[in-house]
Amino acid sequence: MGKEGGSLRHVVHKRVHLERQQPKARQRLGYLEKHKDYIKRAKNFHQKEDTIKLLHRKAYFKNEDEFAFGMASSVMKDGRWLQKTKHLSNDELKLLESQDATYVGLRERMDKKAAVKQTSTLHFLDADRPNKHTLFVDEDELATCAGSSSSSSGRKASLKNFDTAKYLDTHPDLLQRKANRLRLQQLESKTVEETEDMEGEKKMAYKELFHRQERAKRLRKVREELELRQNLRSKGRRKKVAEATDKAPAMYKWAFQRKR
Repeated sequence: MGKEGGSLRHVVHKRVHLERQQPKARQRLGYLEKHKDYIKRAKNFHQKEDTIKLLHRKAYFKNEDEFAFGMASSVMKDGRWLQKTKHLSNDELKLLESQDATYVGLRERMDKKAAVKQTSTLHFLDADRPNKHTLFVDEDELATCAGSSSSSSGRKASLKNFDTAKYLDTHPDLLQRKANRLRLQQLESKTVEETEDMEGEKKMAYKELFHRQERAKRLRKVREELELRQNLRSKGRRKKVAEATDKAPAMYKWAFQRKR
């Protein structure tokens, strides 16, 4: 063709050469890889290769004497860094190694039940409360304890002079007590030593209640640690979502598996 006629190269139809499919004799081998699939696989391979080279370079130039905060919470054992268990004391670790979760849970429930039963008997009567003790007194009692007149001004004056200790039949030094407020007749019949013994018994009861509550908390931590170790022995992919603290062990999340 000359210059005047132009080129008919783009006018003539050309056959499009398509990549062949998997032959019937090789259908059992699955999908036949195309050139675009090879490009994706090659890019992925080289990306992983570059990442490995970068990690090797960081490991080669790493300063082993440099401090990292993870060193304070981990220990080297058999060439591996293991996380320390901060939330358990030495006594709790001994109990952890010698008992199982079922027995520890039983002891925990016993202590909780005993603490609830003891709390219902004590009622924390001597604890500070925001409420007030209001006395409702009729006119006869008001006249007996303060000596009032029939006028309103006399009633107001008698309320100011109202003797609360006389009305409750107790000693004025015992008015601030919410529990064990003895009457005058009881104070005359009992000695000071008996009253002090009653106070000592009450203090011991509160001390025992506090001891049971604290022991139940320690047993709960040991039980949760045992259950966690038992769950970690099971199969399945998992991921740590929270580190161990003084109040609870580490938390893991297992991947969902469809059951048949």
